[in-house]
Amino acid sequence: MPLFPKIKTKEQGNQYDLEITYGRFRLYIIKKYDSIQLIGDILTGISFVSGSILNLTGAPSMYGQILYLIGSLALTVRPTIKVIRRSKLNKDK
Repeated sequence: MPLFPKIKTKEQGNQYDLEITYGRFRLYIIKKYDSIQLIGDILTGISFVSGSILNLTGAPSMYGQILYLIGSLALTVRPTIKVIRRSKLNKDK
């Protein structure tokens, strides 16, 4: 079995799909930028919920604040991904 998976990007119009192959397994991600954005949203939610739980349980406040900071940074990544998704750079010949 290979050490790293093979990753291929497929372009279909304005839509970019991602195919990840590792041994016999193949994962096909439709609209890769939308999928990355959804994963980011899930991680943002997890960081805010974890920070809230840590603050409620009496854990040192530094840990909760770090998770809130991570969640806030993730919220700034979301519009950045949207800009990247809507942009395309071409080189003139």
